[in-house]
Formats: sequence, C-alpha cells, structure tokens
Amino acid sequence: MLWHNRWIRWMMVLILSVTPSFVNGKDMIDTLAVNQIFRYRSTIDSTLENYRIRAYLKHQIKTDRRNVTLLCVPHMYTLARSKRRSIVGESIVDLTFHDDQPCDAEVVAQTGTMKRPRTMIPNLYGYLTPEIYGTTIISDHLLSPFHRRNRHFYKYYVKSVFGNNVRVDFRPIVKNTQTLRGHAIADISTGRIISCTLAGEYDMVAFEMAMTFGEEGIASLIPQRWIMKCKFSFLGNKLRAVFHAIFGMQPPPDETLPVADARQYMEDCRPEQLTIDEQAIYEQYDSLKRTRQKDTLVVKEKNFIKNFVWDMIGENLVNRIKGTFGTDARGFYRLSPILNPLYLGYSQRKGITYRFNAKGGYVFDSKKSIEGQIKMGYSFKLRQFMFNMPVKFYFDKPNNGYLRFSWKNGERMTNSSIVDKLKEEHGDTIDWKKMNLTYFRHAKTELVVHYDFNPYLGIETGPVFNRWTSIDDDDFEQVGKPTVYQVTAWNATASIRPLGWKGPVVTCIYERTIPDLSKSRMNYEKWEIDASYLHFLPCLKTLSFRVGTGFYTTSHEKTYFLDFDNFRNDFVPGGWNDEWSGEFELLHRNWYNSSKYYIRMNTTFETPMMLVSWIPYAGHVIEKERLYVSALRLSKLSNYFEIGYGFTTRLVSLGIFTGFKRGSYNSTGIKFGFELFNGW
Repeated sequence: MLWHNRWIRWMMVLILSVTPSFVNGKDMIDTLAVNQIFRYRSTIDSTLENYRIRAYLKHQIKTDRRNVTLLCVPHMYTLARSKRRSIVGESIVDLTFHDDQPCDAEVVAQTGTMKRPRTMIPNLYGYLTPEIYGTTIISDHLLSPFHRRNRHFYKYYVKSVFGNNVRVDFRPIVKNTQTLRGHAIADISTGRIISCTLAGEYDMVAFEMAMTFGEEGIASLIPQRWIMKCKFSFLGNKLRAVFHAIFGMQPPPDETLPVADARQYMEDCRPEQLTIDEQAIYEQYDSLKRTRQKDTLVVKEKNFIKNFVWDMIGENLVNRIKGTFGTDARGFYRLSPILNPLYLGYSQRKGITYRFNAKGGYVFDSKKSIEGQIKMGYSFKLRQFMFNMPVKFYFDKPNNGYLRFSWKNGERMTNSSIVDKLKEEHGDTIDWKKMNLTYFRHAKTELVVHYDFNPYLGIETGPVFNRWTSIDDDDFEQVGKPTVYQVTAWNATASIRPLGWKGPVVTCIYERTIPDLSKSRMNYEKWEIDASYLHFLPCLKTLSFRVGTGFYTTSHEKTYFLDFDNFRNDFVPGGWNDEWSGEFELLHRNWYNSSKYYIRMNTTFETPMMLVSWIPYAGHVIEKERLYVSALRLSKLSNYFEIGYGFTTRLVSLGIFTGFKRGSYNSTGIKFGFELFNGW
C-alpha cells in the first residue's frame, strides 16, 4: 500500500509537469481527487443488507423563543407547554441497514427529561445514517456531492494536500434546498472519505453535520461518530438542537430486554460522560421531580385530569397516533392528525377539501394477516362527505393473496339519461328546469379475491354491487320514477407486469351484470385497459406515464349510469405523490359519467430544479417542480387537453393548469395542498 500511495503521488506530479500551459494544474488535481471519491463505493463489494449495529444517541434541545403556534407542530406539544427551556434525551438503538430502504431502528432503552420519553423532531433521525456515496444523502432528498451523477450541481475545490489525504471543498452551483455545502477529508489513493461536514436547510430546519467514518469495508460507509447542530424556525418560534451519536457499541453480556430502569441502564452503558450543561439539565429535572412527589393526593388527582385533557387529547390533535397491541405487538393502528393542515387541500373544481385516514391490522403469521382502513373526506364547496372502507384478509401474503371487502359511499354524480328518457315520454308537458332529476348519491360495495401468481401476472375477481339514490325524492316520485337504482355485476381484473414489479403495469378489467341478482333491468358489459409506469431517473427526477381506454360493449336502454374504474372523479385528493399525477384538474365532474367510452393520456415530469428553482432565493424553498400534460377524448368531448406546472415547498404544493377544448382555450385554475410537517 505504501508503494501504491507513492506511485499515485508521482503520477500526479508527472501529469502536472508535462501538461501544456493552457491546462490549469489545480483543476487537474481537483478532478483526480473528486473522481477518486466518486469511485470509492464501487470498490466495496460488501452489501449493507441486514447489517446490524448498535448506537448511542443523545440530544439537547433549547427553546430560544416560543409562542402558542408551537402547539401545532407535531411532537412539539409537550415542549411547548413545558416550563423548561432546555431538555436532554438519550437512547440506545439497534439499527438494521438495507440497501434500498431506510434502516430499521429498535429502541433498547430511552430516557430523558421529558415527562414521557419520546422522539423530538423525528424527521431529523433520518440524518443519523446518511448515505454519503448514494444519489441522495437522506432517503429521497438532499443530493449527495459525492455521487458522480450529481457533479453538475456542485463546484469542487481542493484546498490542500497533506500526506495521503486531501481536503475537498464543495459548493452548490445554484443555492437550493436539495443541495449541500461543506468539505471532506479523503484518502487520495482510494477516495475513501475519512471525515466530512455537510450543511444545508431542508423542511424548515437549518443543519450542519460532522461525521467520521471507519477505515475499511462496510465500516467505511457508516459514520462511527456523528454530530448535528440544527435550528428550527416557525412563526416566531426558534429552537436550537444538538444531536450526537456513537456507533459500534457492544451490548453487555448480561443484558435483559426490555429494560426495566432505562435511566440506570443508560448510566451503566453510556460510552462517554455527559457535558456539564447536560448534567445541569438532568439535575434540575430530578429536583423538580422530587418536589412534585411531595404534593398531596388531591393535587395529584387534579394533575391527572389536567394531564389527560392537555397531554393525551391536545397532543393527539396534531400528532399522528400510532401504536401496537396483542401478543408480540402483532396488532397495529395508525391515525392521521385531526387538526394538522397537511390534510387540507384546494382545487378550483372541488374547493377546499379535508381528509382523514386511519389504518389498523393484526398479523397472525408470516402468511396470514388482516388489515383495515378508513379514508374519509369532506368537500366544503360541494358539501359532500365521502368515505372508503376497505378490509383485506391476507391468506398468502408472500404471493399477495387476499380477500378484500370494500364499501364506498357519499360520492355524488350527475346523470341526464333519466331526464332525456322522460322528455321523450312526456315532451314539454312538464317544466323540467324546476325539477332536480340529475343528481345522485353513489355507493359501491366489492368482495373480490386477489392473487399474484408471479412477478408478472396477478388476477382479481369478485362481485360488485352499485347503488344510486336520488338527491330529491319528491321530484322522482312526481314523475313516477324510482328513487333507487341498483345493479350487481361480476368483475375480473388482470394485472400484467412485463418487466416485473418495478416495470410498467398493464391492467385489463372486464365487468358484466348478473341479471338474476339485480332488482333493476339495467344490463351492461364494459372493458377497460390501462397502462401506467413510474420511471425513476437519476438525481431525484421521475417521469410518469398513464394511457388507457374504456368502453361499454353492451348496454340496455335502462342502463342509466355509466361508471368506469380508471376514469372517475376523485373527490378527496391526496398529497403531492398521490393524486397530483394522472388527473384532469379542470374537467367538470359531469363529463365523467356522460360517455360510453373514453381515451386518456397523462404524463408528468418531476425534477428538483427546472424553472423557478434557478431564480435567486426561490430555490431556497422549492423542493421539487413538475410539468403536466394530459389529453382526453369522449363521445361528446373530443381533443381535450390540459397542461400544467407545479412546485412543492416546505409549506405548500401549488399548481396552475390550463385546459383546451377542440384546440381553443377553455379555462385556467389552480390547485394547492399543504405539505407542512409532512414526514415529521
């Protein structure tokens, strides 16, 4: 190795000595050093999959300024109500790494000066295990300066060369919330990063990380010591925090889990002493705790009621509620916050919408489990309350074999087929304008079985029950028409994946009524074919495609209601990564049930930096940008197009869309959704 290092240095001197004068020698050193860093990960053939390591973590949070709005920040409720301005927390965690997913963390012991030990600013714990050689440092954000594909985002400078080591400074070409600045000390012969400092700002948190790495193998990819200083600012609230981690701890030989006394366990296993400031915070906390223990029973009872009302109810209004139950924690539940603005959205067509989501389930064994979900929403503009309640029983989870029961209700749809039929029968003898015969409530129930035979083919089939109820019963009774229309059909769906799970998906749907089970005379047969693909490009870019068609091949004259599975009006929009792609934002809801066929196409391109991000100061807050192109053809609406542009920031996602009918301008509208504290 010594001979090899000398050879590298002599080759660099030789190249610089014979390089023509018009080539900058310093640029040559910069390029050689940076390329060595880019290549280092490929020289480590070990995989991180299932690699386990124990880590000691501690944090100290100081509140410089706070006001009532801090109560609305997830996981900050207790800190906002606490009289203490400084807190300390410690934990010992077993980490299990994966190649393509965030690592799993199992808490061995946790203690601190909070009333109930908990994770503070949980979105920062992803920074604990940065993938510095990956495309992104943290999960799906922060472009790594040490990956070759991101080199056009950064400028690199070699500040000094000392022995076998070199210092490389880097700065972003354009200041953006997805880029970083800092420096790295690297071994010039191998490109291994010995230590580095990364600084940036993302999701309302300005941070600076410093870390050192191991000397060889997998240890050289994972920090051995890690420290992060950060600042959080929100509506006048200012918090400062320091997180510190030491990796590679050895568990004691007589360890028994779970830990009964976390505080004492931490005293015995702590790898280094607390600072004087941290010890003072602990001493103050212990003193107040001893004082509270001397209170009378009456005071304790009052405190119990106060704590229940404020801590249990108040905190859960803004936090995600989750937990486990049952033997070996096989059961789980997840509830979205009740008052978090993240679950509010707006579009010109649907107005302001609010949604709520709850999940739960129980795992019986590796193959069998049951899962349920309730997705509810309310549109203030349409004055509609909607919900969807699917329940899945997995009988063969490795092959995605499950029985699904779902119930959807509350959707409102328009249909003029009944009015058109009545006009043919009665002519102008009735004033149709004064009657409400076009609006219906739609409820749908399904009981289907699904099974994936292999990564390339999946089948789903079962009965489907639809029920349409009139909004105004009196008008229907006046003209002698029923107020309820229902039909039972059999649905069969095939999912074809030519390239496996990560490739495009082609879905074929066939549905036909079962006359003997339907109380009405409605009879139909329909087909739908849909192809979609989400292609992940380098540097946080994605390109999504969706193209599809649907048509009725048989329909009775009393088949009043046309309802497609892949072309419908979604009344409860989701976040940026949900229903923002593949939708027609300006299309009036009446068009979704007016044609016996449709042909659609949707394309979306997403990138961290496209247009607005290059404007000074704008890139400081814009995280991603998108371009939308959509096209649609119906029997009475040909050549309909929509184009749009949108971006997401730490606070909101905003999009503007323009629609065209038959080549002429039709309308323009906006859509936005809150992204505040998403992922906290």
